Amino acid sequence: MMVLIIALLFGTSSASFATNSSYTASVSTMFNSNEAFAKLDKTNNNMGASFDMHYISTVTISGTIWAYYIKLNASGKLAIGLAKSTNGTNWTDNGLVLDVGTSGQWDDNMASFPGIWYDSGTFYLVYEGTGNGSAGDIGLATSTNGTSFTRQGRILTHNTSGWESANIGTPSLYKVGSTWYLFYHGYDWTDCRVGVATGSSLTSLTRNGANPIINTSGSGWDSGTVGKRDIIYENGYYYMVYEGSTDAPFGSAKWSSGLARSSNLISWSKYSQNPILPQTQNYYGNDGPVFITVSGVPYIYYRGVVPGGGSSDNHTQRARIANELNGGISNSWEAESLQHAIGRSDADGWSADTGLDSPNYMQYGPYTTVTNVGENTAVWKLMVDNNNADNLDVVTLEVVDASDGGAVLASRTIARQQFSSTWHYEFFTVPFYLDAWRSGHQLEYRTLWYQTSYVREDKVGVN
Repeated sequence: MMVLIIALLFGTSSASFATNSSYTASVSTMFNSNEAFAKLDKTNNNMGASFDMHYISTVTISGTIWAYYIKLNASGKLAIGLAKSTNGTNWTDNGLVLDVGTSGQWDDNMASFPGIWYDSGTFYLVYEGTGNGSAGDIGLATSTNGTSFTRQGRILTHNTSGWESANIGTPSLYKVGSTWYLFYHGYDWTDCRVGVATGSSLTSLTRNGANPIINTSGSGWDSGTVGKRDIIYENGYYYMVYEGSTDAPFGSAKWSSGLARSSNLISWSKYSQNPILPQTQNYYGNDGPVFITVSGVPYIYYRGVVPGGGSSDNHTQRARIANELNGGISNSWEAESLQHAIGRSDADGWSADTGLDSPNYMQYGPYTTVTNVGENTAVWKLMVDNNNADNLDVVTLEVVDASDGGAVLASRTIARQQFSSTWHYEFFTVPFYLDAWRSGHQLEYRTLWYQTSYVREDKVGVN
């Protein structure tokens, strides 16, 4: 459906401002300045389905993407496969590259959930293993060709108490200079959290004293899981995309993915607009995310939704890091053309002013009936005049089914300090799911204003 783009609330009267500033679609501009958003790719939304490619970890070598993924072996156990692509959409399966260990070994039941790193001609593959004497630990295998791997043994074993007492797994690698960072989840029978172990050798690692370095939230989209992740470096910061879920049981939890940022790979802050993908409807999916750049365009790839949480029809989907100038908004409406309880036409948008208006909807509508069933993301383009006077709530953005008595399908409240700047349009998103029985219903994208700041809205849309 449509993405609502709102010009955020400002505390006083309107003033001149830049309306067409150059926007760069990158993870860093998305996190730091709200100048980009995750746009679901609804064309290439079933990649690798013929061979169940999912939960991938990738490296790109000479223009070819190597994707290591969860693959069932002949006995139905979780192992690791490899697929390749030169364009990011068409994938060729290269089959099994790491099987479970031999009978009696620590990883004879599972050797999967891969994390790959390529360095100086060597492929380093870390994986989660279970088997004889292991409820979930991390192993290492290496290769010079990326297909024939030699096991190097178990490199990290879960503790028997504390936040990783049940198991550890979903490992991923990052290397800075001569220092390896092994990130992994720890599970304590209640929550999954992220920890890290470091060292100059992957066979001699030390857990960081700050573990877990990323915790679950007390409530919300990642209250049960902060799990599998991938990291990139941009403009002085490390950015992580990670999977999250609501509380256990995980097979019937809601799953999605979000972002975090760090200057040192140890201390992380979560993105204020998490989650960036729609939450699943009580089954696995939209998890296992990775960053992949294809022909200069940044994407987040992730496991597609598997209704019912089953293991069949696993596949890979992606979302482009986009904005109006890069990727665009699929359907959008100018704010001044929609309905309003308060406010006025103001320059290139519609505004509400603390000295002139009372709390109410500064924009609602458009009562569209053509929103796609399934996953969507509504997008507002907003601006404020002050982003540091306090941190009061400025607006609540709502996706509403007007044909169902005004049922709110999803919402997000935006506080003043979530705006990165003043007098500058920024994007705010509300991912949502449209059930099949709502097909053809009239949907609204509303902006509820709280009289705490002047706000201008340019437009609203949906991807």
